[in-house]
Amino acid sequence: SYPVKITISDDVKKRSLPANAQYYLWLPQIAKEHGTDYEYTRKWMKHDLAWPILERGGCDYSIKMRWMLIKAGYEHLNYKQKINMVDMFGVTRFMKSKQHTELRDELQIFWAKNGIQLNYKNEV
Repeated sequence: SYPVKITISDDVKKRSLPANAQYYLWLPQIAKEHGTDYEYTRKWMKHDLAWPILERGGCDYSIKMRWMLIKAGYEHLNYKQKINMVDMFGVTRFMKSKQHTELRDELQIFWAKNGIQLNYKNEV
C-alpha cells in the first residue's frame, strides 16, 4: 500500500458567479431588448451561437449530435423546427471553459453591434 494524506477542511471559499449563470442572466435582458420571448431567445442563442462553437471543437458529443440531427432530417427542416430540434440536446453543458468564454464574448460583440450592452454582473 502507498501512503495517502487526506485533509478535510471547513474553510471553503465561495465561488464567484459561474459563467453559465452569467449566460442565463443575459437571456431575459436580450429577449426584452430584442422584443422576443425568453424561450425563443434561448433557443436561438443555443442554435446560432453555442452549437457552432461546440461543433468547431470537434468533441465526441458534437460529432454524435451532428450524426443524430442528420439522421432526423435536420437539413430539410425550416428554421423554427431546427432551433426546436437542437434544443432537445445539451449544448452549453458540454462546452469546455474556453468555449464558454468564446460564447460569452461572441454574445457581447453581436449584441453590442445591435445596440444591447451586455455586462457581467460585477461590471454594472
